[in-house]
Amino acid sequence: MASKRDADQQHAVLAQLSEQLRNAAEILEWARDNAHWRRLPTPTWEWLRTATDAARDLADGLDEVAPAFASPRAPAATPALPAPAAQRAPTPRR
Repeated sequence: MASKRDADQQHAVLAQLSEQLRNAAEILEWARDNAHWRRLPTPTWEWLRTATDAARDLADGLDEVAPAFASPRAPAATPALPAPAAQRAPTPRR
């Protein structure tokens, strides 16, 4: 059974990996734009586009599943509703 600390570390590692994949996607996007600008062969540009999309998809997927690895948190106690205000007797009219 994993401890709370282990679960939190797993969650942190997945979040860090997601961020690294987003950084890799930015680098790949730069390379893709550079390949297009330098008029490199179309398969080079297409491969870089596919790699960029894949890196972003992986990062998005990690963002979705990472919370499942976090240690469960105790549900916050729901605050009690305030008691209804006491009915005041109508003020007598003069």
